[in-house]
Amino acid sequence: MIQKRVRRTTPITVATLNDVRTMFTSLLHEYAYWVDESWVTGTIPPELYGTYYRNGPALHVANPRYRRHTMDGDGMVFSLAFKDGKAYFRNRFVRTKGFLKEQAEGRPLYRNTFSRGSHDSNNPWFNPFNLSFKNVANTNVLPWAGQLYALWEGGLPYLMDPTTLDTYRESRMGGQIRSNMLGAHYRIITEAPDETHPPAKTAMAPRRHQSQHAEQKPHYSHQPQQKWPGASGGASPSAATATCVGADGSQRLVAFSNEYGYGGAFVVFYEFDESGKLLHETKEKLLGVDIALIHDMVVTEHYYVLVLGSIHLDPFKFVSQYALGLCSIAEVLVFDPKLPTRIMMFPRPGRPSRKALTPHVLTTDPLFVFHHVNGWEEETADGGSVVVLDCVAWDKVSFDMGFFDKHGQRVDNFVGGSRMQLTRLTCDMYTGAVERRKLLQRTVEFPVTDQRITGRPHGVFWCIADAVDHPVFWGPPQGVLRVEVDPGHDLTDVQIRSTAARSRLAPPRRAAAAARGEAACAASGVAVDSWYFDERTFPGEPMFVPRPGSTREGDGWLLLATHSAKTERADLHIFDAEALSAGPLATLHLPHHLPVSLHGAWDTTYRGPDPHDSSVPRWQDLGSVKPL
Repeated sequence: MIQKRVRRTTPITVATLNDVRTMFTSLLHEYAYWVDESWVTGTIPPELYGTYYRNGPALHVANPRYRRHTMDGDGMVFSLAFKDGKAYFRNRFVRTKGFLKEQAEGRPLYRNTFSRGSHDSNNPWFNPFNLSFKNVANTNVLPWAGQLYALWEGGLPYLMDPTTLDTYRESRMGGQIRSNMLGAHYRIITEAPDETHPPAKTAMAPRRHQSQHAEQKPHYSHQPQQKWPGASGGASPSAATATCVGADGSQRLVAFSNEYGYGGAFVVFYEFDESGKLLHETKEKLLGVDIALIHDMVVTEHYYVLVLGSIHLDPFKFVSQYALGLCSIAEVLVFDPKLPTRIMMFPRPGRPSRKALTPHVLTTDPLFVFHHVNGWEEETADGGSVVVLDCVAWDKVSFDMGFFDKHGQRVDNFVGGSRMQLTRLTCDMYTGAVERRKLLQRTVEFPVTDQRITGRPHGVFWCIADAVDHPVFWGPPQGVLRVEVDPGHDLTDVQIRSTAARSRLAPPRRAAAAARGEAACAASGVAVDSWYFDERTFPGEPMFVPRPGSTREGDGWLLLATHSAKTERADLHIFDAEALSAGPLATLHLPHHLPVSLHGAWDTTYRGPDPHDSSVPRWQDLGSVKPL
């Protein structure tokens, strides 16, 4: 049963932790079926039209001899296609090269990023310098230009059929990706028609303060430098300002690759148009960085933005533990809380404003970011400029995966420790100062926005959160939040105005039942509307879907899959995205569990059969895979 309940102020128990662990079990069967009306509580909105995709590790090694880690499970993509108040479900494993070979042998054949020792644990004296791992294609899914790609940040995408979910092949997206990997995260940004304006000067008025961490050493692109005619201020232009395209209201896919080796660390940014054509490729060296762990990025009107926590490979741990099979390669990556975090901003090529911009590196107190909310540019009253970044910040991070040990009985990690909290970073582009503010006391993850405002000021976003509202105690996600933040001020009522072209959407509607400011244990200017599930139910990443024809930010639905430890089955909830506390409009009770899907996407194309075609089978068993 789903119910709204009061937030807890006490620590979680071992029983709750064991309930969480029931999420990490294999789903060996593949299905295609109509969601029966008797499985639905409430009513699926008839206007909900399109296809919801998710991806996550679904084939886990159950044999303890092999010690394969949960996060190294083979990827499975599932889809729910909605039309006329009906829903059609499919799920298929991503049949990577490694998956097919292991299925043929019936046992693990490859090492993976989070797993310890050799692939079968028989020989601890494996080659620790062989860092080629199986592409598990288990992290995200990308529907773009009529294609569907399963993503994993350690390798290339896998091309899949967007309707049947059949796997075709490893893909370089039409030969346009020259790197050997593509990041699991991407951004889709709408190029507003009113962005085009004359070239602007880059000179800024002096600011009141200077950060002790300010660092103004620019990173320059490896591409030829060009200068716009009439650019003023003498500033070096962006790496690739040769073409101004996209100021037509169309969408762009912005993705990245992260590379490192003996020559240091690099990042490659890509921009694709709606047809799938590569518009820009920009390669930047991350100066002063030997290895960079980049899971997500931010795109603003003029910049690609990376937030890099201080991560380095511990050589002593590599020799004493990894080489002996006592830890994974991921656990050799160590976060240094004594070193500042770098915020790197690289100019986007071909901007309609034709501003001559240089890369920036700013620093702030130590933190680590897996997932960003959004970011945008602002102009201050004194002529300065700031970039505002909302993110989920960890004060420290460890890649010790002991949490997933099914035999562990400790909950001390949920007392203080490494909490994930909504944080705003306001970056002064003149002084290099970075102001850091926590927006919410709660522990949260997997933030999502209305995608139509990516790169522009947002007024609302959604995330999952724990049910423990306490300065020290926290727990696993058990609820979902709608967070309202006024983008017109910096939470201290200091007025700033946006120079980025604003979305043509109306501001979001305020939730009547939202708690505000101190009442929500939130910063001033922040309001929170929430829904909590029962004690044994755990949600995954939410997905916002705009209502067809809507002109208001946040007007639409929120889709959210949950796992019940009591039934060990999955539910898919559909909320009014503007009124979470009213509860789900509909809940689809699936007849099986779902893998722990990490990330997903919404496609406005319906990828299911005709709901009115009686010849379509109600249920199909598509097959099953061998357990490992």
